[in-house]
Amino acid sequence: MRNNFRAARSVALAVAGMVVSLGALADSGPSLLSPGHKTQLETWLGEGRLSLTNIYTKAAGDTSLDFHKASDGKGRTFSVMEATNSSGKTWLVGGYNPQSWSSTDGAHVTMDDSQRTAFLFNLTSDFMLPQLKQYFNGDGIGKDQTYNLANYGPTFGYGHDLYVPQDLTHGGSSFLYTYNYLGQPSTGVSLLDGSIWHGNDITFGAIQVFSISAVPEPGTYGMFMAGLLLMAARRRGKRAVDNAQAVKCR
Repeated sequence: MRNNFRAARSVALAVAGMVVSLGALADSGPSLLSPGHKTQLETWLGEGRLSLTNIYTKAAGDTSLDFHKASDGKGRTFSVMEATNSSGKTWLVGGYNPQSWSSTDGAHVTMDDSQRTAFLFNLTSDFMLPQLKQYFNGDGIGKDQTYNLANYGPTFGYGHDLYVPQDLTHGGSSFLYTYNYLGQPSTGVSLLDGSIWHGNDITFGAIQVFSISAVPEPGTYGMFMAGLLLMAARRRGKRAVDNAQAVKCR
């Protein structure tokens, strides 16, 4: 029994170590997200602790093709970016996309309220704007979740609410329409500073995209360990029965 316990414990520790290593990889390297930013995104998403894996970081000379190559088909993501307005002030903004990015889908249309779970955020100013639900049955104002074409960076909404151009840098914009709070008459203003839209005058600096997965609670590892011990005990019991039967046959 002692050997079985040691074997089970070794496997459990190895798996736990692997999980810890994966968590470290998820947070390795320079990140636009501070621990405080990550906590705020977790709060807004409302699913508890998250593991965020950096799947794309904008490099010099990158275009939207590089973003899509790294991000398409990877499931839900946070896109985070430094955005500078025409006055030279910079904000850290972005959006939560509950669907995979694509190079060919065009608009991801979500008619049902249950599907309208995306949101935009401004981490510098500490606020979030949800995808609008329906004022009335069939209301389509909040339906256009993201825009997915090869010559677009991570782009949200119909307006577009947050538009990242092909070169991922020059000529971006924010024209809020799909994302807002019900009853707020701020359609057409910028996610950055609340100013009225007057052209594609946003310049994007650093851009990162993070895939999202849940972090298992500590109790999950305890259950896993207990399961391994139970399997080892059953295996030992079966072996003892087999040995006893073999002795009788002699």
